[in-house]
Amino acid sequence: MTFSHAVRQAARAARANILPGLFLQAILLVFLALYLTHEGTRHVLFQVADLKQESGFLFAFVIYVLSAALLPELLRIGIFQKGRITRKNIQNFLTAAPVWGLMGVLVDLFYRLQALWFGIGNDVGTILIKVAVDQFLFSPFVGNVFVIGYFAWRDAGFRFPALRKIFNRDFFPERIFPVQVAGWCIWIPGVSVVYFMPPELQVPVAALIQAFWVLVFSVVNRPRLDS
Repeated sequence: MTFSHAVRQAARAARANILPGLFLQAILLVFLALYLTHEGTRHVLFQVADLKQESGFLFAFVIYVLSAALLPELLRIGIFQKGRITRKNIQNFLTAAPVWGLMGVLVDLFYRLQALWFGIGNDVGTILIKVAVDQFLFSPFVGNVFVIGYFAWRDAGFRFPALRKIFNRDFFPERIFPVQVAGWCIWIPGVSVVYFMPPELQVPVAALIQAFWVLVFSVVNRPRLDS
């Protein structure tokens, strides 16, 4: 794949997600306003934070399974399959749950490392540094490689010889780059909100954004959900 083709593919992915991205950003602004001004919202969030503190990495594993593995299948069943559960839904969930759960643990560990590296302040400078490391290092070279590589391997039937074909020289321009460009429209403002929050709330808020993104993406991009 040529670089120009990869750029065109990324541009198409970004254009396809502009409207859902703007909608999600509006939701983020409402959420942030509620957090800053509404005592009830803060009370609920800090109850979640207490649960996260008590359960540690297990909380991150479970909440990412719910928001990124279970929710898409529930949407597929409820909206597009009219409540009919198929073997494919169960298979999708069982094969998606482990990787998303591990991704939750990986995100939790990464947020903890960010706090050690750059502190726990929510000033503009600290947030910008954390967002840059998150979106231009961790996301393209760790998070997306892990998730996209896994699902490509799943689609190939978990055959080990397929790994050589998946992780070839076209892996980054063909698979990672378009997803990353589209994701920046969502996750740059998203992780800005995440890093504004206290450390104990960062994983719950990231999972909440993930859940909202799944909802918006699934409804707006039905052909992708059905594939």
